[in-house]
Amino acid sequence: VEQHGVVDGIYRLSGVSSNIQRLRQEFEAGGVPELARDIYLQDVHCVSSLAKAYCRELPNPLLTYQLYDKFADAVATQTEEARLVKIREVLKELPEPHYR
Repeated sequence: VEQHGVVDGIYRLSGVSSNIQRLRQEFEAGGVPELARDIYLQDVHCVSSLAKAYCRELPNPLLTYQLYDKFADAVATQTEEARLVKIREVLKELPEPHYR
């Protein structure tokens, strides 16, 4: 995504719905979409849009409900160094699939 798009705001902008659906169908059919196809290179936002949709639709978020308060406390830490230490500590508590 970052190689083929304008990085500034690339994850905030949405792709074209029809391209997102086409890409989703390719994944759901069990294939590995060829992301170097012109249709995806011209609308690189459809790739990031699908990745965001996937994360939104997970039954348990990547940063799990159980650890939400710990993540919130960690990011509220005043100094950047201490904040990073606390975030790393909470990340280590994630279930293995979420951590990967």
